Amino acid sequence: MKIDETMKKEINEEMEKIKAPSSLYEFAKNIKEESETRTDLKKLIGRKRSWKKSQFAVAMLVSLGVLIGSAFLNPAMAEVVSKIPYLGQIFQKPIPIVITEALEKEGYKTAGVGMGMWGQKALFDIQLKGTEEYVNQEEEKVLTILTEILEKRGYDNYELKISDEKEVSPVLKEIVKQREELGEKLMSDLQGAGYSIMNVDARSPVVEVYIPRADEAKKVEIYKVAIELLKANDSPKQVQIITRDVAEDELESQWMPVMSAIQEKFFLKKDYQVANIRYSYKPEKVSITIMTNMNSSDAEAKETVIKIRKEITEFLDSEEIKTKTENQKYELIVQDKNGDTFPF
Repeated sequence: MKIDETMKKEINEEMEKIKAPSSLYEFAKNIKEESETRTDLKKLIGRKRSWKKSQFAVAMLVSLGVLIGSAFLNPAMAEVVSKIPYLGQIFQKPIPIVITEALEKEGYKTAGVGMGMWGQKALFDIQLKGTEEYVNQEEEKVLTILTEILEKRGYDNYELKISDEKEVSPVLKEIVKQREELGEKLMSDLQGAGYSIMNVDARSPVVEVYIPRADEAKKVEIYKVAIELLKANDSPKQVQIITRDVAEDELESQWMPVMSAIQEKFFLKKDYQVANIRYSYKPEKVSITIMTNMNSSDAEAKETVIKIRKEITEFLDSEEIKTKTENQKYELIVQDKNGDTFPF
């Protein structure tokens, strides 16, 4: 079924209603395997992706996750993360799943628990199942429960947002279904033509085709074939060929639970003054950059930077983590608010 102009207009109107902190997109980059087992995503799409097909599904995690109230860490993913020592606290569950379990124990049904940076604080977006009236009635009680949980962990750098579950319109469900089917067919057709294709994302006007690193001639060749295949399927769209380093992506997946633990620890405590965390995954070295809100001249800067370095280094050098990361070399960089590396 094609989407006519009336449906397109309705889709655009729905999309314009969606607002989300831009930093949620950065946060999502480090949990890309989430899409493989997301319960709400499986309900919407109706099938489970393999790891190879979901490894580049960050766009789906963000675009669909924001639409339907994603849980950035669902029970399956939380189970993975909980199997690593969390900065000295063995087998501590990630806070999103702790929140979910606590609320469900109190009789609430959650539609999603999202966590990301918003300004200089971590923002929790908790969506409850039920009417708007019901959620408003229960909001204060839910806030009390969550505040107690967070304070028990020593977290003091966060904001809580409680809202009711937003229903996905039939129009959005239909467009998601069509885009998913188009991406899967194009990927199958390209692979059938003998090309090594890692993933195809057809959810935006520009279809993104992910391939292993290749020269320009190969990229142009795949581009032309993709355009012709889309035309043959009566789906004229623009195409972008994106190359990925397979070794780097596999390394990122291996380190993902470790990075998730670091993010929770340092985003949720004021005294670390962490603004963002970025990663670079190279076979020769993994780079972790901690960006802070401090200047080198700040009175507490040196003590804080030393504390950050000590806690992360002890965590990464523990035998459990070294085993999970296969003793991968890493570098830790701590920067001031201007992007300069601290001299201490």
